[in-house]
Amino acid sequence: MLAGADNVEVVGEASDVAGAARRLARRDVDVVLMCMPNLDGLGAIGRIKAQRPATAVVVLGGNDDDVQVVDAVQAGASGYLLKDASRDLLLYTIRAACSGGTLIKTSILREAIADLLRNSVRRDLPLPRDAYEKLTKRELEVLRLVAEGLTNKEVARALFIAEETAKKHVQGIIGKLDASDRTHAVMKAARAGLIR
Repeated sequence: MLAGADNVEVVGEASDVAGAARRLARRDVDVVLMCMPNLDGLGAIGRIKAQRPATAVVVLGGNDDDVQVVDAVQAGASGYLLKDASRDLLLYTIRAACSGGTLIKTSILREAIADLLRNSVRRDLPLPRDAYEKLTKRELEVLRLVAEGLTNKEVARALFIAEETAKKHVQGIIGKLDASDRTHAVMKAARAGLIR
C-alpha cells in the first residue's frame, strides 16, 4: 500500500518486537507502523518510545475496541486506525504522525472518550484538580477543539490565531496535564469532566 507514495519510504520490516528493536537501534525512523493483534503490542509501543522517543508509532488495530484505543494512546501511540483503513487515510495518518500530530478516527476517539467517562476505574489516576485549573481560558478553547479532532491548522483557523500559536497552546496543555501527546491530554481532560 505504501509503495510509490510521495515522501514515504519503507526502510524496514520486522515480524516481532525484538526484530523491530534491532532495526531501530541501527537507524533513525520517523514512524513505526505497527499491527497490534493483542495487548502484547502495548508493551511494544512503550519499548519503541523508550528507545526512540522522537519516533511516532501508528497502530493498525483489528477492531475499534475502546479500551485498546485508550491503552494504545496512553502507551504513546500517535495514531490508531483499523486494519481496513484506506491507503489515503493510512498515508495521511503516517504524514501527520511524522510531523508531530496525532490522528485517530474521530468516531473511534469519541467512543474511547465516552468509555473513559462511563468507567471510573482506570489504570492511571487523574491529576489533582489544581492541575486542570492551571489551564488558561484560551487553552481550554484549544483543548475542546482538539477533542473534536481538529488539527493545529484548523484550531488556528477557528480561533483566528497563527498555527504556531495554536501549536504552542497544545504543547502547553500537554505539559500542564502531564500527558504523552494531544490525544492523551484530551482523554485526561474528559476523565476530569473538562470536556464532553
